[in-house]
Amino acid sequence: MKTAIRMLITITTFAMLSTAAAWSQSQEGRPSVPSTQASALAVPKGLTWKLLATNSTTGTIDVGCATGCDAYHGDTSCTQALPILCIKKTGPGFPLQAPVSVDNSNQYHKWSGGVVGTTKATVPPAKLSSADALCVKEFGPGWRTAEFHDGWGWHFQAFGGVGNPAQNFWIDINDQPGATCWH
Repeated sequence: MKTAIRMLITITTFAMLSTAAAWSQSQEGRPSVPSTQASALAVPKGLTWKLLATNSTTGTIDVGCATGCDAYHGDTSCTQALPILCIKKTGPGFPLQAPVSVDNSNQYHKWSGGVVGTTKATVPPAKLSSADALCVKEFGPGWRTAEFHDGWGWHFQAFGGVGNPAQNFWIDINDQPGATCWH
């Protein structure tokens, strides 16, 4: 029995010393992430939304955060070309009243008071003002990049459409600078 205990103590001690020696090695002796993977990790991400529902009777849609959406860190590489969701909700006649049959009771799917549309797919510009300029170029004065809080947050309803209903689109979020491609 004493021999078995001594053997167990010896094995345990050897294992602990081996582990301690491995941890005391310099960083050069440890495996690292290949530089191609490290640079891929550094690519910033931006927030994207999807079309969630349409109401053909009223001409309204519901857009918002779908599976995989990350409003805090972004969910899509800023190198990917996607449409930008644009909105018009100011100027004469705005905000628009919600149609009577639009359910505005869910705070996460509030009526925005505007009209939305998407640009052609584009790699997002580095500045929000440049994204807004793409909306103005596509739709005219008073249009801008849609923002996360244009309803209440996470989703909103509006008149309009989004082009390809299966495709994600870029959206701004004004209080999470780490979740947008522009600044």
